[in-house]
Amino acid sequence: MKTIGKYVTILATLAIVALLVYKLFSNKKQSDNELKAMSEYSSVIPVEVVSPEIRKSIQSMQENGVVRSDGEITILSETSGRITYVTGEPGERVSAGQTLLRVEREVIESQFELARLTLENAEKDLARYKNLAGGNAVTEQQLENSKLNYRNALTNFTTLKKQLENTEIKSPADGIIIKRFVETGDNLLPSVQVFSLLKKNKMVFVVKVAENDIRHINKGQEATVSLDIIPDKLFTGEVKSMNITPDLSGRYEVEIDLKENDSRFRDGLDGTAGFKIMQAGEGVVIPRKCIEGSINDAVIYLLQGDVVVSRKVEAVSLNETEALITEGLSPDETLVLSGQINLQNGTKVSVLNQ
Repeated sequence: MKTIGKYVTILATLAIVALLVYKLFSNKKQSDNELKAMSEYSSVIPVEVVSPEIRKSIQSMQENGVVRSDGEITILSETSGRITYVTGEPGERVSAGQTLLRVEREVIESQFELARLTLENAEKDLARYKNLAGGNAVTEQQLENSKLNYRNALTNFTTLKKQLENTEIKSPADGIIIKRFVETGDNLLPSVQVFSLLKKNKMVFVVKVAENDIRHINKGQEATVSLDIIPDKLFTGEVKSMNITPDLSGRYEVEIDLKENDSRFRDGLDGTAGFKIMQAGEGVVIPRKCIEGSINDAVIYLLQGDVVVSRKVEAVSLNETEALITEGLSPDETLVLSGQINLQNGTKVSVLNQ
């Protein structure tokens, strides 16, 4: 009986051990399955997708810039003498032909009057000698001397007339006085700057354009300009000039001639210029955020089943939010809109917006 009891105890112990081993094995298998499922789940990246649009599009480009005066005129004196009259404060509007400055002129006026009388007498003498020469009443030498006297009198008269005119400085155009450099009582010398004048309606908008974009702009091309202080109005302009050499930052200066005149225009006003650089016709348009990297090295992710594949495409920026795909994408394909940061070729994804 003792032997039978001993065997029963051993068998019971073995059964318990076997049960424990089976339980441990089952738990390990379940744990492995759970780990596998978790691993598979963690490798699935949530994304949002979008389909391309086929529509007409216009490529445009915008650049920040400033208003700059283009018609600045430097007015120089052409005579010497004491200034007896001057007008034109900075900011004052003046008209073409308006007298801005006058120097003392009594001496030159007297000399001019004498030259005028001398010329009149020389003209009369020349006419008389010509009549007498027809009847051989004067010699050829007397006639030539009369012609010479007339030419000398005319030269002197013309010179003094110009000198008298130079005693007054007049505005060469309609505009606004920028700066005045002289005052009444000053002694003026020739070739001295007396005024800076901003010619009316001569304002340009200046932008700096990157090397990749300057090829899209041509002289005479239309542009639009919006100014920060005049947000409710869009001005039109035309490309006037483009620098052929870049500045230190590698950008090229472009001047836009503003067609309209506005009393609110001032030197240095900030704004934005817009250029229409291509009429694209119908094309494949996608959101700009679909593109990984720069527009010049564009990569997109396409949805194929439950995975994504990357593809390099040729793209052109239409504006800040859209791009035109010129090569590499069909309108019936689906591409990733968001979630690209965790993607690579062959990554499994789950679509959130389907």
